[in-house]
Amino acid sequence: MSSDPARAEDGSPETIPYPEYLLRVLFTLFTPAVKLAVDMNYPLDTVKDMMTLALWREARRKHSTINLISLVFGKSTRTVKALSARFNKGGYFECSESNTMRRIEDLLRQRPMSLDELGERLPQTNEFDSTRTAVSALLREGRIEAAPRGAGAVARYQVVAKHHNLFTEQDWEARIDALAEHLEAVSETVRRRMLADEAECASARTFAFRARPEDMAALRAEVLDLVRRRSVELEAAAAHDPAARSFALYMGSTPVEPEGEG
Repeated sequence: MSSDPARAEDGSPETIPYPEYLLRVLFTLFTPAVKLAVDMNYPLDTVKDMMTLALWREARRKHSTINLISLVFGKSTRTVKALSARFNKGGYFECSESNTMRRIEDLLRQRPMSLDELGERLPQTNEFDSTRTAVSALLREGRIEAAPRGAGAVARYQVVAKHHNLFTEQDWEARIDALAEHLEAVSETVRRRMLADEAECASARTFAFRARPEDMAALRAEVLDLVRRRSVELEAAAAHDPAARSFALYMGSTPVEPEGEG
């Protein structure tokens, strides 16, 4: 990181080249996606493909021609046309590559299996026993568990229920839509606050503290009720004001593990 000696001497923060600043913002925004990818045991190629697909979808939404999209991608129009044909075929999410840990978890969703049964269905490496290593890691992470067995029976493994029933057939699309809407507001906050000339129009704060779960649930309900009531009042007050603008207000809460734990 480069710095301005004049600024450094008076205690001001070090300067950073604007291109590097942009890349650091982008890098930080990738963190939630890659954290989930690591937690869900998806390999590098799948993550790269998903990012390429997301970039293609956004570029196609924003730009009307292949020529403009090729400029965004920094690739030839021939390459972009090939990507377009690939992603327009549909069924792309059913064709993702997966690593050994992801494959084991997906296999065990079908039925409990032993190490030997899993090994028969998985590619092996000459360097180490990849099936045993992956099963041990999934056990440590609490994503799979040993299935009940009788005396002398071979050990079999099954997925942990809490990681299996995370959605229902009726509402998964609505949940994805809600996630997209939430992240759209987050990304617009970052853009305006850190990259645009309207920093005063966008803000976000994170508060970390200890609380009892029941008190936290009550706080969420209280805040949501306040926002609902005040948003109705504010919208009514802005009904005939030409200076009024549309705003998105988002909130969330989650248990977190302090650094050094977990």
